[in-house]
Amino acid sequence: MNGILDPIQGETHVPMTSLRLLMMLTTTLLTAAWPLQSPGQDFSIRLERLEQLASSDSQAAILQRIENLQASLDEATPREHARFTLLKARAAAREMRMESAIALLKKLLDRRNELDRDLELSALNLATNVLVVNDRFETGFDYFRQALELADVVDAPEMRAQTFIVAAGFHSRIGEHGIALEYANQAMQEVERGSAPRVHCAALELRARAEQALNRPDEAIADFRKAIGVCESASDKVFSSAARIGLAQILRVRGKPAEAELSLREALDQLSSRGISELELEARYRLADLLLDRDGRVEARSLLAPTMEWIDSPGGRAIRAEALRVHARLASLESDREAVYRHTRRAVELDRRHAQRIRQMRFTLLMSAHDDSARARELELLRSRNALAELDREGRRQEELALTYGGFGAAIAGLLLITLLIKAAHDRAQFQKLSQHDGLTGLLNHTRFFELAQQSFQRARQNAIPFSLIVADIDLFKQVNDEYGHLVGDSVLARVGARLRSAFGSDAIIGRLGGEEFGVALLDCDIDSAVARIEHLRATLNRQRADDEEPAVTMSFGVAELAREPTLDVLYAHADQALYDAKDAGRNRVVTVARIDLSGAGMLT
Repeated sequence: MNGILDPIQGETHVPMTSLRLLMMLTTTLLTAAWPLQSPGQDFSIRLERLEQLASSDSQAAILQRIENLQASLDEATPREHARFTLLKARAAAREMRMESAIALLKKLLDRRNELDRDLELSALNLATNVLVVNDRFETGFDYFRQALELADVVDAPEMRAQTFIVAAGFHSRIGEHGIALEYANQAMQEVERGSAPRVHCAALELRARAEQALNRPDEAIADFRKAIGVCESASDKVFSSAARIGLAQILRVRGKPAEAELSLREALDQLSSRGISELELEARYRLADLLLDRDGRVEARSLLAPTMEWIDSPGGRAIRAEALRVHARLASLESDREAVYRHTRRAVELDRRHAQRIRQMRFTLLMSAHDDSARARELELLRSRNALAELDREGRRQEELALTYGGFGAAIAGLLLITLLIKAAHDRAQFQKLSQHDGLTGLLNHTRFFELAQQSFQRARQNAIPFSLIVADIDLFKQVNDEYGHLVGDSVLARVGARLRSAFGSDAIIGRLGGEEFGVALLDCDIDSAVARIEHLRATLNRQRADDEEPAVTMSFGVAELAREPTLDVLYAHADQALYDAKDAGRNRVVTVARIDLSGAGMLT
């Protein structure tokens, strides 16, 4: 964890989604409320009581209890000392003192070999969230992968569920709502409502958010209502308030403003005593916007009055952009054109910076995943090379054998040597092919695809000729496997591989990048020509024989053409972003990168 700053330096405010996850990590998995303990009681009892109060007590009270317990730290066992350090880090994160939280977590993880696995996993979960909030994506995602790996061997369902909740939150933030939904479901499968209500509460709220983003309003409403009930019973005001805010959004769209207003007012009542500015900011601007629908300008102005101070402070850009738009709407109704322009301009800038941050997170996560895949492929290639080396050694042994015999024996040995050398050459060719091609589709594998694509990319840059990169993905492929089985799924992948070769021809570099994702690199091909070839592919993709029972599939495509990108990785990130946009827009379509703004303003598709 390089670059950890001193705890006394400036702190960072937390975006809303991250705040909810950080608050989740401040709770315990116990539901019983222990009686208040006097200072003379056992350290472990007082620590357990403090952990239970973390989600229901005021922040000032929690900090005071931590300070009181610090004086008795000499009584703590090593495990209790680690729990206390985690508690301090969580309290610092809740106060948005992120550098203090990072310093405490770094100290704890530096001696992770001394920690029990459940505490190590808890520290990794919290460190992941805090680092990502501070835009330290690479280190944060590294901890994220370690947490997911550790979750498989930790014999504590509640801790595994917390890891899945962190994963759901991250994927939701970068627009991968389907994956977020899967992780939320995994979290709920780990724990029953009665055994860990706070974990169940958080998982329900995150699942409802994912369903809302995936345009499943009925399911989202049901889960938001369930979340409110579970979170209320667990005394978790953070997630119950977040669930009320999410429910209000859907109710308003459904034409039920009175119910939406009631839900937002209840959320505000819960938040007013907690001092959680991010959630309260969202509740206030959403309620003000709702009131403006019926010309409730006086109350809307009152609700928005304290929010400008929060908007001016660091924090979640998307929330602040929406709040500024409500300010602009109120200013428009009051004919204040200067304020309308000022608020709208700030909102647009915050939106731009938010989109840039999300793209950076996606790119870092993508490159991190590719690093893992590359390591696995390098291991496979190393094994193949070792096999080839063994063949070479066998050939040399046979050659030495031939030299040992003279006359007739040498002739026989020579014939044997020729046979073995032919076999060795054949085996070498087979191993080389296996190390460079995907066994199912016959296309280039990930490593070989990017090796050849890199060569073409460099040639295009040096000679100023067009170069286009396509990233494609089979839509809803998991459903094909679930409904028809993996054998049919494999057949579909093979069919797609054949159609790609037919559509793009022998001059194209075509590879299977992993799972149902494919890549095509086209030298001396501009973006319009690339799209034309894609349309040919789409027209032939499901061309079948009369007796073919394979399911029809669709594909989504992201296309980018070399402009001034310095590396292939950057161009790939642009094409991959376009693929994400195609998925977000409803799948079964082609999205091209129309213009890359190299000044940092973002990417337009």
